[in-house]
Amino acid sequence: MTTSAPADATRETKPSLWTRSYILAVIASHLYFFTYHASIVEVPASLTDQPPWIIGLVVGAMGMAGMIFRPLVGVWLDGGNRVRLARLGAIGTTIAFIGYGLDLGPWAMLAFRLLHGMTMAMFTTALLAVVGASVPPASRGAGIGLYQTAGAVGQLYAAPIAIAVAVVAGMNITFLLTAGVVFVSLVTASMVRDTHAPAVVTTPLPWRQRAWVSKTAFLPALVFLCVTAPWGAVTTFLIEFADERALTNVGLFYTMVAATQVLSRASVGWLADRLTPALTVIPALMAATTSLLLLSVTRTETMLLVAGLLFGLGLASTQTSMVALVVSRTAPAGLGSAMATYTIAWDVGLVLGGTLFGFVVNATSPATTFAIISLMPIAGAALFLLRVARDPA
Repeated sequence: MTTSAPADATRETKPSLWTRSYILAVIASHLYFFTYHASIVEVPASLTDQPPWIIGLVVGAMGMAGMIFRPLVGVWLDGGNRVRLARLGAIGTTIAFIGYGLDLGPWAMLAFRLLHGMTMAMFTTALLAVVGASVPPASRGAGIGLYQTAGAVGQLYAAPIAIAVAVVAGMNITFLLTAGVVFVSLVTASMVRDTHAPAVVTTPLPWRQRAWVSKTAFLPALVFLCVTAPWGAVTTFLIEFADERALTNVGLFYTMVAATQVLSRASVGWLADRLTPALTVIPALMAATTSLLLLSVTRTETMLLVAGLLFGLGLASTQTSMVALVVSRTAPAGLGSAMATYTIAWDVGLVLGGTLFGFVVNATSPATTFAIISLMPIAGAALFLLRVARDPA
């Protein structure tokens, strides 16, 4: 007589994506990025009585601070206590919004803006490292895509809500209410459990020997830079381009980019779990190139909408696919440095896109510049095929 084990005993249990910590991280990310997208309109609106160069300095200081500070964040994260660093980031961001609301003048706001940039680098990098390490490998792309979607959704309604509250209650109260949202994000993130946390380093390496740049993330970050730098140029010079072409509703472009990012991240992540990276990354980069070429010849709102759709698809799909790839190639103990190295491409792209390509705009025109930078995603595709796809390390 033979016996067989019950089906339940032999059935392999697959780890679930929807754990309590993952859900809390998604909620915390959504709340935090809601405040970031609100600040995009809140900060410039509070400086309308200042010269343009001061407005530009204060607004741009956040990106510069994040770009410089993020590698240090990566080193700290790999030393352990990732949730604690996310908590500190949210606390610092709460202080920054309270500082904005005190209305102490542009130079004080500059200081709070620098604090905001540094603490946002802490919170976003730490929480992304926690999520990247904890999602099951079989659903890594979908998990990261959904997590990033939660952050992107806020851009659809954060700015209108911030403007509406400011009209009713004033900008100072709006800043303080936004600080309250960050505080809720802090409470939510504090309940996340880092189940794959690296061991706390009791005898840290000398600073020179630490992993300031992740080898597994460096080349993928360069690929991502090939879409973030054009995005920085577009966001800086699109209004000037629209004036030249008599396009009256430039907001349509940003609305379409935002909507497409929200709709595409989760689906692209799902595809990334089932296809080779090249089958998701290359079409995304080509979509970005097509968008920039179309934008350079745009003369109607319809063309502007299509260009926004394509760029939103290219930007979101490249980001989600490449994050999933970096996570799959990086040991959990090194995810802090890897996420810092990868996400710095966002900071560098926005800064360089608005400054370096400004010289090209001055020498030519926004339309010509958009056509020129359409070559960057093509260069990113070549880098991916020649190096990233072939080099797992």
